[in-house]
Amino acid sequence: MKKLLLSYILTVGICAVAGIGTGIVLKKTIGPIDEMYPPGFDPKEFSPDVDAIWKKYEGLSDKTINGVRSFSDAEVMNVAFEKFRRMPNCYFYSIGDAKTIVTQTVRNAFIKNGDEYYEDQISHSSMVALAKRSYQHGKDGPIIVHDGTPRDSEHATFPQTPTKTFEKEEYKEYLGKTLDEMFIYVISDKTTIDSSRTTRGDDVVIKMNLNPNLSTFYYKTQMLNLSGLSNLPPFEEVKLTYTLSKDLVLKHLSIDETFTATKEGIPVPAKTNDILEYYYHVGEMKIPSWNEEFDFSIKDKEA
Repeated sequence: MKKLLLSYILTVGICAVAGIGTGIVLKKTIGPIDEMYPPGFDPKEFSPDVDAIWKKYEGLSDKTINGVRSFSDAEVMNVAFEKFRRMPNCYFYSIGDAKTIVTQTVRNAFIKNGDEYYEDQISHSSMVALAKRSYQHGKDGPIIVHDGTPRDSEHATFPQTPTKTFEKEEYKEYLGKTLDEMFIYVISDKTTIDSSRTTRGDDVVIKMNLNPNLSTFYYKTQMLNLSGLSNLPPFEEVKLTYTLSKDLVLKHLSIDETFTATKEGIPVPAKTNDILEYYYHVGEMKIPSWNEEFDFSIKDKEA
């Protein structure tokens, strides 16, 4: 029984691998979905109007951080997201550890080269190991998924034959977002509890304290389907700290969040306060084929 419970803790612990977050608390079963989101709930009512925000930004003569002084922090972040999405070539990766009974390492990598997209997700410990690699060919193209086997915290073996191929909308329903959408949190004025904006040298740091329920609507879908949870996991806290260049280009993200999850009705407490770190870059990087690997040591090389 002890081995079963430990396996359960770790499996739920890595469920945020594509989202990604740490700060895990496993406690109790929640009620039906309408106890979290009432009937008729539409997440679009709380989503940002990105087209309107971008149009407002495009009308500025000064497109640096100085030019968006009148923008809310949520609007500035959506400008940064849209600017990153529009980059012809970009990549980011994340590194973090979730400490429950053992340390669960979490690694995530994303590459965009033109209309080709790639994402790697690896979660590894001495008890549980999962890996998933996804490719999206074309902005409206299908998404091909390979389920692999981690060899250690940063390396996994994937099969040549895809595990499954999703149509774009099917994949979004399953994991909350498509690869070309890149970002899974709902960040708007309506989902922001409070925020701050400060300068650090030539960079700007924006701290977002988000409504833990409204901002994670799509994220919960991802967690539910990745880990086979019994219910949508309620979040207690979502705090994001972004670092942008003066030209509003994403550079870094730290995630600190806490949620409650249940699987098969087993109430098993586990907690981590570690922060997951994302590193964003503009530029081209080769997309690995099914039998190649993303080099997570890039962080040390870029330091």
